[in-house]
Amino acid sequence: MSFEVRIEVEGRDGVRSFQDTVRVGRTPQNDIVIDEATVSGSHLEVRRVGEGWVLVDLDSTNGTFVDGEKITTLPLGHRTRVRLGPGGAARLQLTVPALAPAAGATRIIPAAAVVDRVLGDAEPEDMSERTRVLRARIQEQRAEVTRDWSDRTRRLKVGAGVLGIVAVIAASYGVWQGSRVQAQREAAAGLFYTLKEIELDLRRLEAVAGVDDETRERQARLESQYDDLMATLGIYSPGTPPEVQLIYRTIHRLGESEVTVPREFIDEVLRYVDGWNEADLRAGFDRARAAGLGPAVGEILLDHHLPREFFYLALQESKLDPGAIGPSTRFGIPKGMWQMIPGTAEAYGLTLGPLQGERRADPADERHDVAKATAAAARYLADIYETDAQASGLLVMAAYNLGEPRLLRLVRSMPESPRERNFWVLMDRHRDAIPDETYDYVYRIVSAAVIGSDPALFGFDLESPLGPLADPLGDDVTP
Repeated sequence: MSFEVRIEVEGRDGVRSFQDTVRVGRTPQNDIVIDEATVSGSHLEVRRVGEGWVLVDLDSTNGTFVDGEKITTLPLGHRTRVRLGPGGAARLQLTVPALAPAAGATRIIPAAAVVDRVLGDAEPEDMSERTRVLRARIQEQRAEVTRDWSDRTRRLKVGAGVLGIVAVIAASYGVWQGSRVQAQREAAAGLFYTLKEIELDLRRLEAVAGVDDETRERQARLESQYDDLMATLGIYSPGTPPEVQLIYRTIHRLGESEVTVPREFIDEVLRYVDGWNEADLRAGFDRARAAGLGPAVGEILLDHHLPREFFYLALQESKLDPGAIGPSTRFGIPKGMWQMIPGTAEAYGLTLGPLQGERRADPADERHDVAKATAAAARYLADIYETDAQASGLLVMAAYNLGEPRLLRLVRSMPESPRERNFWVLMDRHRDAIPDETYDYVYRIVSAAVIGSDPALFGFDLESPLGPLADPLGDDVTP
């Protein structure tokens, strides 16, 4: 029998079976979507760990409860009833068939005693063989979860030294083969994607165990090694045109590697830069500067460990207009600077106004509140960044625009790793399935971010709304 988990949402027909990790929440990006007030955008995961399953709360607003107790992580037994929120209507029945009791008579145990009997540290005096086996399995699962996190932490802490050795070996091998530069580029690409994997692991680890300063310091040293490789390769040397260097810096901050970017992408960004009308940019830039949006929005994005360049996503969505109202869609009317639809806005903590169903501005709708809406959008973008986009900023933009479940399934069909799930791979393998609107959307945002970093370089008589941006090599780029 395959080791699967079966999930039933109470009140719905049917049971769904899964072989891999399942995410549950309110937003369409989840594997199981539950549109209830007590359910967070990304509420919980039923996570595959070895040959077992673990229930993990994703720092939800209202919590995840089993037998009335709020849990953070919980290894699953045969059957587990889960409530999303302390008094919420959203309930799940989780079943792991491989842990089913053997056929024959069973002993009924009061519900209040189940947790202590099966999960408690002390063994029950009258424990049956089945309970003994179940307790042993759960303890093994607990130990495996602990080992998993410990292994991740150890891997993070030794990663800098190991990868430094890998980079040196790769470079040496390149010399031996007579293609030192190519070997260095491959080493840099490998180092970069490992950095992205470490970043994702760190985010997940810190969500459970808190900030690990030592690991963060080692990550910074690893990033310094990557910067050294960039300098060795001459990516930012005088021989590289300044406008191309600026594109490299921009995509690096957005979570992409300079050494893997296709030349066609650089050419396309420059084409989109040429396509911008200065008057259109001025309207958004001036509005942002007059209201102080650049520093305010940039700070909120940084607080959520996101690059400030996502500011330009709001430029594309609404021309940075907090009062913007979008066209009616089957998901509702998007409003505000980030054009969030009602379901997503509520899932990320915003209060909708009484005019949510009308194409009119609504002072009571928090989507029009710059600070609150930006914080909600940042949480949403961070969720995409950590899950569907696998730390690819360009893929975050595409996912934010895609919306349609069919296209999200396409992204999720790609392997779950930064190396194999990123914007370049999406375009290379699935360009025909990507709407031109989404293609245009991503390039418009990237090109606007490039212009905003140094308008004068591209012939625009504008002031940057964000101000100086730190470049990947440690210096500030001052427009």
